[in-house]
Amino acid sequence: MIDWLLWIVMGFLLMVGIIDFKFKAIPSIILTGMIFAVAILNPANLWFGIMGCIMACLLYEGGFFSGIGDIKVMTLIAFMLSSISELFLLIILILVFGLVWKGIWHLRFKARRKKLPDEFPFIPVFLFVYITLYILGMLI
Repeated sequence: MIDWLLWIVMGFLLMVGIIDFKFKAIPSIILTGMIFAVAILNPANLWFGIMGCIMACLLYEGGFFSGIGDIKVMTLIAFMLSSISELFLLIILILVFGLVWKGIWHLRFKARRKKLPDEFPFIPVFLFVYITLYILGMLI
């Protein structure tokens, strides 16, 4: 695995996470361009990117995600994996961190006595998952 690519993706996720948190929308061309760049630089992991995309589509259809950008970011992270066990760990971490994140948002809006919005930023969850995978040594 190209070490500098790991750091570029982490920086990209941080930037996109901040944009998502602030504006709750990411320009599609930025995400698609990054997926294309990672796929070109890391072609050996194409299978994991495809499987990650399929899993992200299932989570989107199930109502776990709230936007197409979430599918693209999960696909991007899946391109960085190199084994099926890492892919399963990615899915488990996304489900666990995602449920915690959603719970925090529900509590936040319940405390303010406001209606929960239809969309909320989910990309910061992917950043936490990516950092966790990196710390566990799965991306090295």
